[in-house]
Amino acid sequence: MAKRVVRVHFIDGNCRAVALDESATVDTLRSIVIEKIELKEDGCFALFERRDDWERCLDSDEKPCELMDEWSRINEAEKAKKKDAIISEPKFLFKKKIFLRDDDRELKDLVAKHHLYIQALYSVIESEYPSNPDEAINLAGLQVQVTYADHNPSTHQVGFLSHNLKNFIPKHLMPLKKPQEWESLIFKAHAKNQGKTAEDAKTEYLDIVKQWPFYGTTFFPPCKSVGNKKLPNKVIIGVNAEGILLLKTKDKELISTHPFTEICSWLSSSTTFAFEFGSQNESQKYAFDTKHGAIIAATIQTYIDILVQMLKYGEDEDDDENANENMD
Repeated sequence: MAKRVVRVHFIDGNCRAVALDESATVDTLRSIVIEKIELKEDGCFALFERRDDWERCLDSDEKPCELMDEWSRINEAEKAKKKDAIISEPKFLFKKKIFLRDDDRELKDLVAKHHLYIQALYSVIESEYPSNPDEAINLAGLQVQVTYADHNPSTHQVGFLSHNLKNFIPKHLMPLKKPQEWESLIFKAHAKNQGKTAEDAKTEYLDIVKQWPFYGTTFFPPCKSVGNKKLPNKVIIGVNAEGILLLKTKDKELISTHPFTEICSWLSSSTTFAFEFGSQNESQKYAFDTKHGAIIAATIQTYIDILVQMLKYGEDEDDDENANENMD
């Protein structure tokens, strides 16, 4: 069987090259990656296909080599239409897919914790998780501790981070202060972490971010609200373990939350997404124009499936406990 080189990327920009059979599935590629990086707590991690702002979780039976061939055909067609166009190369991305707030097993696996950390870091720096300057400085101090170890006054001075300061401060906050001011504040926070190991600093970083209301939320690009008088013209849709969130596009101010327990149904197409919420006697429907409709629906379904499994597992444990009590 012919093999091809498949590159799998990670949130921090690192990449692993894998020699893969042309007929191999995504499930096979995922297993190879997990083995290569020595990830033990892998249950919530998955492979994604990413191009520009478009991203989807891959089905386990899809074939990576066929997807790569499809990418080549699409790129060639785009180049034929616009000869001078800058074509974004699609890529395979390995990252955490499902976030459950009470599941801390991954923190005991150092590889899993590292990938949780770089994903949380990405979400903070890209302003997916809104933060204020004080929070950002505190987190940046921990990030510097992870990256450069203990504070050294002779080395860690203003100018040390000038070439990559954007990697330490959320992009929505960067314009609020001069670079030198940001650096000075970051190193003051860094000095407070003296003696902490990189693992300690990662754990503290995650402990902070996990308390934020948007932690673990998958946000989708702004979309148009259709016939919803109670909503702005454009909104951001977010999905997490609790339900669906709707936010304003400018500052991610929360408009409304819709727990899964209150969602009656949802539907999607290649250009739309809609969901109905409320009760059987009285419900409302929100509809949106978005090319991410199918991906939003798939994300919701994944969380619903996991929550059902957790509920069933809890019921099974209760049955076992009752059986043991009756035997006693």
